[in-house]
Amino acid sequence: MRCRCHWGMMALLFFFSFFAVLVSAVPAEASAKIVGVRWGRTMDAVTGTLKVRLVLETNSPVQVDQFITAKPNWRLVVTLRGANVDKLAIPPSPDVSVVKGMSVIKSTKDTVHAIIELPGELKDDQYKVFTVKADPKANRPFRVVIDVEKAVPISDIRFSAGLRGKLIVLDPGHGASDPGAIGPRGSYEKTLNLNLGLKVKAILEQAGAQVVMTRQTDVDLSTPDMSDRDELRARTMVANNRKADIFISIHHNSSANSDLTGTTTYYYHKSGYDALLAQCLQSTMVRGGGLDNIGIRTANFFVVKNTWMPAALLEIGFISNPQEEQVLSSPAFQQKIAMAIVAGIDQFFSQAAKMRGEQ
Repeated sequence: MRCRCHWGMMALLFFFSFFAVLVSAVPAEASAKIVGVRWGRTMDAVTGTLKVRLVLETNSPVQVDQFITAKPNWRLVVTLRGANVDKLAIPPSPDVSVVKGMSVIKSTKDTVHAIIELPGELKDDQYKVFTVKADPKANRPFRVVIDVEKAVPISDIRFSAGLRGKLIVLDPGHGASDPGAIGPRGSYEKTLNLNLGLKVKAILEQAGAQVVMTRQTDVDLSTPDMSDRDELRARTMVANNRKADIFISIHHNSSANSDLTGTTTYYYHKSGYDALLAQCLQSTMVRGGGLDNIGIRTANFFVVKNTWMPAALLEIGFISNPQEEQVLSSPAFQQKIAMAIVAGIDQFFSQAAKMRGEQ
């Protein structure tokens, strides 16, 4: 149910807080408890839409409805019925231009309100609230998902042809304490990834591009006390903080089946540009490298999902195959595939520019 309310409705809501406790209070038992809060941010460069996603995780199902309060303080209020809340850590919004923040208020023993602070007016077609069933096999709880969208001027996200002046982030996967896959001949994936990344960097810079690498030596990006997820987040933030044009993560594949061979490119569908980048890279790598064509695939990999620009993850070949490992370790092949990757990047910018009608 959707309704739009003026400040009087908000006042009524806070009248309930006469009986309410804030998040830090200890509530009575309820059928469901909010156990986690997560944020996400994506940009669709094709439609010019910026989306912030808020996920409330509960340990059992709840019923949900929502309404919007009008100016001077625009808020989206999502009510969770059959819910309770204890102490809850709420991270900051990933983009305050879309959502300023969120707080949680308990109004009765089994009703909780999520108050989403907005920077301005929110129309009915700019948000969506829905629930997702728990998936015990995947260890995923019941979720209340809140999407809030904002139109972004197309001029902010257009592409032009050519490599000169482009800001490209290269991410050689793994490093230091994380060797990645190890081939039967003893090759370390982290070393192959870095060697190839440095070759791609040199060619791109010769063409006039600005290149930032997540690592240029055999190092971890995070400290020893941080998690693998923190390491991946550090890589994405290199690109997000620099507002890169594209992000490319370089890897070499591995399998228990040592007969497998071939090249593949992964992407996460944040926009039509992600698929285009994957297609361009895959076609030039297969043509230039000569390895089997496994094709492009969508994947939920953290680094391609959580970068704000078109992104692709490359699996150059199978280090687990002894013959392919030997090829992948060859400096001559690395130079050849590096040139193919640069050709794919150049092809992407040319085709992306045509999508905007630019040359």
